[in-house]
Amino acid sequence: MTGEQLAEGDVDRSWKRSAALGLSPVTAGPNNADTALSRARRLREAAEPVMESVDDILGGTGATVVLADQEGRILRSAEDGTRVAQMLRRRGISEGADLSEDSCGNNGIGTVLETRAGVRIAGEQHFAEVFKPFSCYGHPIINPLTRRLVGAIDLTGLTAEGDRFFVPFVRQIVASIEARYVDTARTADRELYSRFMDSKRTSRQTVCAFGEEAVLVSRRGLDVLSSADLTTLREAVESADRPDRVALSIGEIPVAVQHVGRSGRLVELDIPSAPQPTPRPKRRAATAAGPGARRASTLLSSCAVLGPAGSGRTTMAVATAGADAVHVRLADADDADAAWRDLALPALRASGEGSGSAVILDDVDLLSDADLRRLGARMAKAHAPIVVTSYDVARPAVMAVAEQCDRTIHTSGLHEREEEGIEIVRAMVAQICRRREFPVPVITEQFAREACALELPNNLRSLESILADCLRKPVRILEPAHLPAHARSARIPRPGELARGEYEAIVSALDECDGVRSRAAKRLGISRTTLYARLREFGLD
Repeated sequence: MTGEQLAEGDVDRSWKRSAALGLSPVTAGPNNADTALSRARRLREAAEPVMESVDDILGGTGATVVLADQEGRILRSAEDGTRVAQMLRRRGISEGADLSEDSCGNNGIGTVLETRAGVRIAGEQHFAEVFKPFSCYGHPIINPLTRRLVGAIDLTGLTAEGDRFFVPFVRQIVASIEARYVDTARTADRELYSRFMDSKRTSRQTVCAFGEEAVLVSRRGLDVLSSADLTTLREAVESADRPDRVALSIGEIPVAVQHVGRSGRLVELDIPSAPQPTPRPKRRAATAAGPGARRASTLLSSCAVLGPAGSGRTTMAVATAGADAVHVRLADADDADAAWRDLALPALRASGEGSGSAVILDDVDLLSDADLRRLGARMAKAHAPIVVTSYDVARPAVMAVAEQCDRTIHTSGLHEREEEGIEIVRAMVAQICRRREFPVPVITEQFAREACALELPNNLRSLESILADCLRKPVRILEPAHLPAHARSARIPRPGELARGEYEAIVSALDECDGVRSRAAKRLGISRTTLYARLREFGLD
């Protein structure tokens, strides 16, 4: 098995995406063929000689290779004319057919375009019934000069056949197509790419290159520089001033700029071990519960706060009920009976008998079903506000109490919080450093985003533990490499490294479409969900 086969959680997510689009397993499948594919001319030119060689190789293998553009439309297929090819043709696999997830559910083309990562899907893991007899492996095609996703390759065979050989074969096809993007590029871009690769091999510095249609960044640059840094850097090195230092988010960095051809720039950045950070506007650190906690409201009735463990439920409950509320932690009891008898019931009685204080019942899912019904009865005639907290996915008796509340607040896991999560990371790092009397390090945007992307069992509590592990000793810069190995293995699968060249394409598409995002997504050949994610990554939302 390869590490790229869809795990159970990935299958669930891909199926949920399909269901959210209104697809059903019975009706999902390729849409009517549309052969108007002029926008993929560059991909066709790069791929055609490679696909011709694949035609010769596939004879008698019982496999079919499909080339699709960035919209999921089939440009070309290579097959051996056997039963598998005929079965696929009967299911609509032909030139111009739409294999995007929006039409077909998860598959070796659509899911690759959605995730920007190689994916292997076996038989029953397919959402669409028409694809369940097949096993496939798909891989993205990335233009090496722009880092833009330009299409995908898929190899399909019957589930019972030897799909373990799919992965290396498809990767070789993709590598050959990507190499032809360089070979057939304009002379200026080809020269820039060659100089970039030479510099990356021989220099110890962080290397970037900027051309008319090329943005190239070394691995170290991807880890340390934000998308805003790259924009700032490009504007600086292309200006007439030719600066020898550029102010970036990690500090004022010395740069050495070389002209390549008429308009190319090769930039080497001397990022020291202890750069001095540039002054940042002071930003208020987010609390664990998020924006809602900063706008504590006066509670007039009952409220349920639901969310995964460690997502800030308690902080949100306190912010909602007020600091003077009676806070009952049901987890302090030895068992469910004691939680009701010794903790919840006395607090509810005291509130009802005249104290008038709001009551917070933390973790009501620890109560028995019978006591939850008793709680519901008391809430119905309570004279003081009651706030309950619980997991967001709980048994029916717990959800019945939540539904009885006048208001429900949902707290999200850290990896769903986007920019707020980055603020939480910064605040936690500062807090840990103060506690240990360490100087606060410069936190790269990539480190903060990768820390936020971790899918952790206890969210904020787990995050604090991981950050403390990163800060066992003082460091000058926090980069993704500082994340412990066990944390990186828990990370949600991501679509590879951020494609820096997409920034200009997105800005241009939005401008041409008068800011209408749905039209911009269609022009770019990506789903709206993918566009919104890219907008957040680039700070364009």
